[in-house]
Amino acid sequence: MKTKDIHLKNKKLKIFLSRLLLIYGLHLIIKWGDETFHHFFDFTLRGIYFSTFVIILWMTCIYLLDYLKKKWFVSRKQPYTYLGFCIAYGYIFALITNIVYRYVDTNYFETDWGDIGYFNPMLILGILVLFISALSFNEYFQAELSAKESQILTEKLKKENAIAHYKLLQTQIEPHFLFNSLSVLSSLVHQDAGLSSDFIIRLSRLLRFSMTWNEQMFVPLKEEVDFMLDYFFLMQTRFGNSSITLRNNICIPSTKDFFLPPGTLQTLMENVIKHNSHSLEIPLTVYLYNDEKFIYFGNNIVYKSKKINSTGIGLKNLSQRFTLLCGKGITYNIQKNNFVVRLPVITKNILHAHINY
Repeated sequence: MKTKDIHLKNKKLKIFLSRLLLIYGLHLIIKWGDETFHHFFDFTLRGIYFSTFVIILWMTCIYLLDYLKKKWFVSRKQPYTYLGFCIAYGYIFALITNIVYRYVDTNYFETDWGDIGYFNPMLILGILVLFISALSFNEYFQAELSAKESQILTEKLKKENAIAHYKLLQTQIEPHFLFNSLSVLSSLVHQDAGLSSDFIIRLSRLLRFSMTWNEQMFVPLKEEVDFMLDYFFLMQTRFGNSSITLRNNICIPSTKDFFLPPGTLQTLMENVIKHNSHSLEIPLTVYLYNDEKFIYFGNNIVYKSKKINSTGIGLKNLSQRFTLLCGKGITYNIQKNNFVVRLPVITKNILHAHINY
């Protein structure tokens, strides 16, 4: 059995036991006020029936409230309507329960209710109070649970994002990266003034992106594509224009409301260049395109003569970030000697839901 399943079962067991303790507390209080019980701790068949009845009643209240909330009041934009509906429903529930309880008690246990009316006001009131108590307890418990889950999710997001941003910044401004970029630039200055000027502009934009977006969890797709193009330009200039090519078929107008975690495409581009060979004879081709649900980043596989051991941390970290941000991880596979990564689209609706959450 998986650890997650065991944790879920333990969680449900704790919830049930906590409710059971509360039920027995209410049981003793109600039993103390019920005049048909002559002894407070009478452990009779009728007492067992009463205890079981209260437990079933309580659990029924909880499940009914959950059902009502999910079916009719998911948005909870009208709290007073919701409360009024619950009280009305609780009163009807109390009347029906009163009839069932009286019928079983008088016919199977031959209890004489004496002058107590068919509709016992005290019993109906007690059941209604029980229903409202269940409502209050359930709402409080759900609020506490949601708050804890929200806090855990927020902390995980912060941690994952901090790691990703650190790696992004480290990639862009670490001495090795800057040394390589400046070495390329120093050669270009004497060979091609126009190209060296473009190189400086792209490098400055790349570093500016790192400083501008490093605190954000989302970045517009257009900004992310531009950042990746700047990074690609630097790599293409460094290794030779013909050894690495890019086919960018992203349709920007159709993706104006798309977002990605910062550095997503740059991480994938870096991964491609690191794990593939590239030369004029066998160029490395990277392609990028999208549909309504996914963004695709792929490349032809050009094996290196010396294999590099891959830990898969980059892709794993990226998938975890997507899972936390939009509930869907990335997928990747090999198709006809092409490595393809599929990224789920993060839309404005998902972005707003995350911010409001």
